[in-house]
Amino acid sequence: MNRRLTQLRDGMASSDLDAIIATSYASFYYLTGVPIFPYGRPMAALVPREGEPTIVASVIEQAHARTQAYATDLRFYWDYNPEPEYENPRPPPVSLVHHLRCALAERNLLRARIGIEERMLPLEQHSNLCAALPRATLVGASDLVDRLRIVHSDEELHLIRSADKLADLGLATFLDTVAPGATAEGLARSAREQMIDAALTQHPGAPFFARVDPGLGGTAKGAGHSYWTTWNHDDRAQAGQLLTPVVSAWLWGYDGNVERTIWIGEPTDPVRRCFDVMVEANEAAIAAIRPGVTLAQIDRVCKEVLARHGFSTRTGSGVGRGITDYQANARELLVDVRLYQDLAVTPGMVFSIEPNIELEGVGTFRHCNTVIVTATGCEVDSSLPRGPIWR
Repeated sequence: MNRRLTQLRDGMASSDLDAIIATSYASFYYLTGVPIFPYGRPMAALVPREGEPTIVASVIEQAHARTQAYATDLRFYWDYNPEPEYENPRPPPVSLVHHLRCALAERNLLRARIGIEERMLPLEQHSNLCAALPRATLVGASDLVDRLRIVHSDEELHLIRSADKLADLGLATFLDTVAPGATAEGLARSAREQMIDAALTQHPGAPFFARVDPGLGGTAKGAGHSYWTTWNHDDRAQAGQLLTPVVSAWLWGYDGNVERTIWIGEPTDPVRRCFDVMVEANEAAIAAIRPGVTLAQIDRVCKEVLARHGFSTRTGSGVGRGITDYQANARELLVDVRLYQDLAVTPGMVFSIEPNIELEGVGTFRHCNTVIVTATGCEVDSSLPRGPIWR
């Protein structure tokens, strides 16, 4: 935490900012050590260039915030007011800004240049801040905070690697049990049970979440990227079916993920071809990763492989990993592997490689691996086979 705040303050000095207010789940957690999902009750971290940081959150978060927080100046509001008073009731967003204004006034920062997370701040909350701080200058600082957060420390990489091992275990269990006739419920249950047991045994001091999507859900119950269960009791793996199970684990909010496309039965020639091309694109991207290469170049490597074999794709070739959750967008957008991302990768960045091919009437071919950028290339954070898989 000392390292994080020192780096942030160096960035604030370069940008001529007197303070930063972090309001997104990821940045708030990163700068305070306290994971909070707002549940209608917003939170904020005020980090001045000099002096003690301040945390403002709902009083409902008080117990764990006092235990986990790096800062010592913690201020809480009630659902109906900044203090437990029934007179002149105010909603949580207004109470939050009340406490922020008080903290800024105590630090003589009411006329300051204050960085805000403009990419994540709701318009109403921005209006509340402007009304409460009419003499301050609010400056967009999302890029400053995000660029610090996407380069992970050794401690963070340890959490990501541990989460990836849990995901690996879940998918390995899935690969051992999937076969024609296997039920979605049985496949998900056995994989998740293994992950939960390992998490409780190996990481007893860490909160965690394990998710297994067996790839057998129905589109009528689908909800896009979510944690919803979309399969039924009678959903079973069948010969001639393509499955792409998604297995994810979170430790202290840091995500691990692994995915493998699986064909049930003897693959047809078109299926073999799609498998081979998808795997080739994956391996080409992995080989291309090294410090200095841009995310756009990595995406282009994948698309060039697909194009050479006559395929196109509807997506990018990977997503950013780190402090994520389905309740908070589930990825680090600045590190998405896309043609428009000119960000050069550096050691400590973490993202997935997952180019995909959609074969009409069959499904989507997509292996997904988390990669960690190193000084000389990258580390693929999965021990599972990366070639074509059928059962």
